[in-house]
Amino acid sequence: MELQEIIEVLRRNNKKMIESALLESLNTRGRELSPKELRNALLVLEVRGLVRIHSLDEERRLVVLLE
Repeated sequence: MELQEIIEVLRRNNKKMIESALLESLNTRGRELSPKELRNALLVLEVRGLVRIHSLDEERRLVVLLE
């Protein structure tokens, strides 16, 4: 999974998306990612200070690009 691809999708969507919508968008671009693979990539981006993840409830998370 290329981290830059996640950043590009977030930029095109006003810098924020629900995690499930982000996964769906990446998968429609030809990537076959599992939710676990996406979460691992998002963790790397969060540690690098590029995104922030907000829990909306038990199942939904909001991903916000910090650029």
